[in-house]
Amino acid sequence: MADSPQKARWQELVSYWAEIIHKLAIPIGTILATIVGTWLTMRISEENNLRDTINQREQAESNLRSSMFKELVAPLLVPGGGAASDAARPEQLALLAQLLALNFHEHFELGPLLLYVDNLPNQSIENRRRLRSVARRVISRQLAVLGEPSTEDKLENCKASSEDLEIWLRSDASEPADEPLACTDPSLDGMSVSLECHTPKTTPQPTPNVFSIQSPDCKDRFIVALSDLRWTQQTVRVFLSAEAHQPKPGEPASIPEFVEFTLSAYSMPYSDNTLLRSGNRVGLYIRQVEPSREPCTPPICDPTTRLMRISLVWFPDDFIPPRERPTDFRKVRKALKL
Repeated sequence: MADSPQKARWQELVSYWAEIIHKLAIPIGTILATIVGTWLTMRISEENNLRDTINQREQAESNLRSSMFKELVAPLLVPGGGAASDAARPEQLALLAQLLALNFHEHFELGPLLLYVDNLPNQSIENRRRLRSVARRVISRQLAVLGEPSTEDKLENCKASSEDLEIWLRSDASEPADEPLACTDPSLDGMSVSLECHTPKTTPQPTPNVFSIQSPDCKDRFIVALSDLRWTQQTVRVFLSAEAHQPKPGEPASIPEFVEFTLSAYSMPYSDNTLLRSGNRVGLYIRQVEPSREPCTPPICDPTTRLMRISLVWFPDDFIPPRERPTDFRKVRKALKL
């Protein structure tokens, strides 16, 4: 019997608090809904303001770059101008070419323009040095964002390294700078190759010594030959030839690939690269030339030797140049039901 009054008091207490909570539920819910609604409204407003600010900044930057591009290109396209007119203003063209390369190298292939301005007959040595320095800066920028090539599709028993290859061309300073030199006697040392360049001793020019390179996934293997090195123009002739190999039983024979081009200080990664049938993409770029200026004074510079450092770069699988539009023709035909 003693438990009945205690139980009754407990039920009254529960009923009392339940009634209080019931009475306060609507005001509390209203307050919470107001707070949450206000927070969400402020959050959405902040996001919209941030989005509008970003869009305005992007639009302002696009307008600025568009007007800047027009101002830089207009002086290059002088009505009635030609080689004679351009030769009379090498300083102006050199400055315009440098500004275009530094600000618009992602969108346009500016190598031909830089090479044209470099080769103007009245172009000064200082302007050429600046143009080539700008080109090396652009090359470094473009290579920095590429990343490492993918090795997901690496073939079985593939031992190729994913690192890029450094090629060093050396010649004695007594060799003529304006005449083509033959590069022979390759010496491989880990991930670098050194070649000695000299005036050809026989006529016709002897076949250059060659060395082999292999893609990180071992799908491509090339024989590389370098020739016609010209120190004054900073150019070298490059030959890439696919090595012959026997296909596995049941596999069709691969078509041999051969690539030939002139490598210059204005060969840049986004535009100057070679897409192979396997899907791999490779490129060569001049990264350093010594002596970088004349006169060459020791100990900063070795006046007895000329040196060129070339980087051979394998591109990642997902790299797509800005001017290329990737198309899967099988998907297109499937969508068109062809």
